[in-house]
Amino acid sequence: MVVIPLFAVRTLNATPAQVGFLVTCEFLGFLLLGLPAGAWIDRRRVDRVLVFASLGRTAVFGTIAALALSGSLSIQPLYALMFAASLCTVFLGISYQSILPRIVDRHLLPGANSRVEFTLSLAEITGPAIAGFLLALATSSYVLGAAAVCFGIATLLLSRIRMTRVEVTPPPRTTTLLRDVRDGIRYVLRVPMFRVMAIRSSTYNFCNIATTTMFLLLLASVLRLPSAYIGIIFSGAGAGATLGALLAVRLSRRFGVGPTVLAACVLAGVASIPLPFARSGAWLIVAAIGYGIASGCIVVSNILQLSVRQALCAPGMQARLSATMRFLVWGVIPLGASVAGLVANVIGVRQTLALAVAGELVSIVPLYFSPLRRVVEMPTEPEPEPGSAPEPQPAGAAGDGARPEARQLSD
Repeated sequence: MVVIPLFAVRTLNATPAQVGFLVTCEFLGFLLLGLPAGAWIDRRRVDRVLVFASLGRTAVFGTIAALALSGSLSIQPLYALMFAASLCTVFLGISYQSILPRIVDRHLLPGANSRVEFTLSLAEITGPAIAGFLLALATSSYVLGAAAVCFGIATLLLSRIRMTRVEVTPPPRTTTLLRDVRDGIRYVLRVPMFRVMAIRSSTYNFCNIATTTMFLLLLASVLRLPSAYIGIIFSGAGAGATLGALLAVRLSRRFGVGPTVLAACVLAGVASIPLPFARSGAWLIVAAIGYGIASGCIVVSNILQLSVRQALCAPGMQARLSATMRFLVWGVIPLGASVAGLVANVIGVRQTLALAVAGELVSIVPLYFSPLRRVVEMPTEPEPEPGSAPEPQPAGAAGDGARPEARQLSD
């Protein structure tokens, strides 16, 4: 999210539209393969899919680094390689969200998701800062090589995951892949809680990817900040995310799951308001702090929404639910990035950033009218698979039933 766009801007002289399309390629896989990937993963050993997807992404970024070091990397091959990385990320993302409920009891999911987010947030504190300083000391080609090595280490660590709570080999299925995809879509649309999460997160992610892309362009192309400063600002977002990961479970226990999610989303939108006004001096500091606060709030929202989703999901639907949600929620990201880049070429980076922040604020509205707002405690009973049994009432919910990368993206 930092090195690749900066490489495109400063080495390849990419325009805002080209950077927007580059980010589009990074997430395009969710739009094209998001739905069938989940149904396919439900028929496979999730731990193996996780490792092979990470291995594929390691190979892609290793190729990017090799081409950059040889001086033969241009914007068109970079588009293709980032698209290949997005295909690997589809299977990687769906697998890691699907494997956690298979190795952790339902009542422990909030704490488990909080630990995962805390680890990711720590990486986001150090990653952009290290990248920024390395870019100041060496060429971006060597930084890309270091990133490829990190992906390789991640693959090695993922290979050590062992599924112990349930059978490792999934049961055989008698349905077709197309039927499984359809069941996943029906499952999300049928459960009010999942439906509202999808609407809100899709709207937010469409606007947030525009915010993230335009904010980076504002810092790099308009304000022309040194790479080290940009790395520090994005590390501040990681610090906010770390704090959010630490506080998410405590806040939900004190104020309730739903009210905490709603408050976190509202605060994230308000904290993003200073971003379009970022200039040198005090305004830049205020914008950087606001970006960090927004990141922390969205992590709180993501942890709690993802935990509710995993707790409510029927055991045989985990990958399909995750895939359908990621298709709806992350599939809009390529569209948001492309639209932002094209609009910025016409009205400017700062004006496009302002529109994106306004859209983030509007995305909060569905949550206010959703059943999630009334959930106090984490649900303990899953929703049945389509056509299997009547829907149970989620524990802690009133009414009719009861989550991306930059961490500000909603899952």
